[in-house]
Amino acid sequence: MVVKRLRRSAPGICLFLMSTLLLMIVVEQSPRRSLPSPSEYVIFWSHAKPLEDGRYPGEYVPFVVVPVEEERLLDTRLEESVALTRRESRVVPRLHAPGTTSLHYTHSPPPPLPFTMLDPRGVWTPWRPQLSAVGDYFKYLKTPQVYCRKLIRMGGHVTCKRNQMDGHKYLCFDAPLRLVAPRNSQRCLVLSYGVQMDTSFDEAVVNLPCDVHMFDVLDFSPELAREEEHAYFHNEGLANSDRVNYFDNIKLRVKMDTLRNHVKKLGLQGRLIHVLKMDIENSEWESLTDIAEDPLFDAVGQVAVEVHAIQLVGGRTAHHPADVPREKWLEALQSRYDVFRMIEARGFRRVLYWDNVQDDIHLVDDLGVRYETAGELLYVNTNWSNATFMHELERRGFNISRPTSLSWQYDARILS
Repeated sequence: MVVKRLRRSAPGICLFLMSTLLLMIVVEQSPRRSLPSPSEYVIFWSHAKPLEDGRYPGEYVPFVVVPVEEERLLDTRLEESVALTRRESRVVPRLHAPGTTSLHYTHSPPPPLPFTMLDPRGVWTPWRPQLSAVGDYFKYLKTPQVYCRKLIRMGGHVTCKRNQMDGHKYLCFDAPLRLVAPRNSQRCLVLSYGVQMDTSFDEAVVNLPCDVHMFDVLDFSPELAREEEHAYFHNEGLANSDRVNYFDNIKLRVKMDTLRNHVKKLGLQGRLIHVLKMDIENSEWESLTDIAEDPLFDAVGQVAVEVHAIQLVGGRTAHHPADVPREKWLEALQSRYDVFRMIEARGFRRVLYWDNVQDDIHLVDDLGVRYETAGELLYVNTNWSNATFMHELERRGFNISRPTSLSWQYDARILS
């Protein structure tokens, strides 16, 4: 029918002939696919890619903060040297056009990190139960407690106002935490509280792949939840009880609930929570206290959370005085310190902490030292490295996937 209509006029005939010629050219120039030779196995890309500003280029390539020192391709095995450790993983050959460059890495120094990491040969010493000065709290936060060999930045974007990264989290991809190549989203679960219209983190973990449940007090219906099969959005907030909160800044009443109730309502009982992400603007303290007292916390692999002490320098609005007077600063920080000690008593250890620098919410102590009142931290559950502990979780009804030789394989969908 289309051809007959086109033949009714000279322009139609010309258009038909040009379209046919163009199609023939495209087909002729398309590269033929063939099996690679043994020396042409490709993991991440079909071309050699140098690091650019400390990262590999690519839309979904995560930011590798602790790059391996050396990589060698041995037949179908990738040998990686990381600090004092060497590991091997199976490599799956990928089809690519003849003539492409075989696997080759060009390393450059990584960019400076916004946090301090524990020396892999170092030992963390527990702190005393009481803080003696305001500065002790912030020094404690910046003291790492455990070393992660493979940190990856997930999500984030550069803000125009401050020219800094925002919205990102760092996650630990060491094998016991079971985030490496789950292959099936049912084997990986992420609960993300506080999306705030930035789903870059959630998009990154969806592509691992993981099931991701996003929660926010704003019902903005994120595009990610509409387009991705394993992404879900819930217009609810996280709290220490089942209730309705009124948020004066958005003039809305929003349903709030506990972590345990959310797991139950969504039918997620028996599944490990590989990542619990929280960015809930100062509401984290009551929620963390509730979670740290719940046996369900054993089933959480790592916690990426933004913590605040903003009440020390600000009130409910810019025109209100600080909620916590200066003479109560140490008491307020001690209460937050006690929450961290509760988390650590459950076997969690802090991998990192970095400041969210904002000029309008910092504080200055009696010695004239400036401290930021908001920052990001990452806790990992060290119990997950204990086989006896994981067997106990399995006895309690949790689905524990057995670690295999696939533990260090990479998922090409996020690395290509």
